[in-house]
Amino acid sequence: MKTYRTKKSTLVFTLGFLALITAVTIFGIFYAEPRAFFVALLAVLAFRWYQILKSPAVVVVRDDGVIEFRSPLGRLPLRIEQIKQIKRVGGGYWLEHQSGSLNLYGNMEGIKDLLSQLQAANPALEVKPYTPWGKRS
Repeated sequence: MKTYRTKKSTLVFTLGFLALITAVTIFGIFYAEPRAFFVALLAVLAFRWYQILKSPAVVVVRDDGVIEFRSPLGRLPLRIEQIKQIKRVGGGYWLEHQSGSLNLYGNMEGIKDLLSQLQAANPALEVKPYTPWGKRS
């Protein structure tokens, strides 16, 4: 069994920045105009909070071929065969599986080892590198 964790500094910075922006937005709803802008911004921030809290901070690869993604909102166990594709997107990874998708932090300790281990266990798994907008063909 092997465990991969997101760096604590990344989690603290991400959650701290999001909390600061949320606090400013809530302040804006009560004390600034136009209020509709701040209410819309709060709705966008609520969705972003959900995305961040759904992103796994810990990935555990068990010996029985199950990968467990642990986030503050729960755990998602997947078999290696259920993972279809992994794409590099900006600073992170977008993992697509049979029942949905996950966003992985790119600076997770040992992420390259995790990706190579997944590819070795499932040769059909496609890992796509990051391609900038101007370089697409």
